[in-house]
Amino acid sequence: MFISPHYLANIENKGQHPSLQIFFELMLRYNISVDQFLLDKPAGKDTRRLQLDALLDSMSDNGLQIVTATAKKIAEIERPQEMENT
Repeated sequence: MFISPHYLANIENKGQHPSLQIFFELMLRYNISVDQFLLDKPAGKDTRRLQLDALLDSMSDNGLQIVTATAKKIAEIERPQEMENT
């Protein structure tokens, strides 16, 4: 993207609205869900899931095995807490 650091700082810090082209380029570059900005209830994956997908796409099989095992353990730990909160 060819935008000035000043323009980007104004978007980040002062709430300046980017042009539509820059808006979409930022969403694509940083794997941010456009739905969260355009819809009351996003239809697709939220930004965190898109960013995680991008990270997973670049991992080796060994890395994916580690992440899978970690996610399973987190799910086991959180499952009883969810039942207590309902």
